[in-house]
Amino acid sequence: MSPQTKRFKQLGLISLGLAAVVAGLFWVGAEDIERAVKQQLTSDMFVTNDRDAFNPGLPIGARFPSLSARLNVIPVSDISRLMGDKGMIFIAVRSVDW
Repeated sequence: MSPQTKRFKQLGLISLGLAAVVAGLFWVGAEDIERAVKQQLTSDMFVTNDRDAFNPGLPIGARFPSLSARLNVIPVSDISRLMGDKGMIFIAVRSVDW
């Protein structure tokens, strides 16, 4: 057996052993690793409280202001006929093509 072949087999066995050790560590500590990764990725994801004065939209229970719009070709000035029994979410998007 040539020295290169012997060295290649040794490196292969070392790599295989290292892969087995890493796989074993992941198998044993998978939940801890997953928890740590999720904590790191989401640590600054949410704001703890809203401190600015910007409050877009109406407060819950407030009366919706009157509007004038078209739903397809039907003029809409009263949204009460569009609401269901659980209310409605209204999202307005201003077109860039005006």
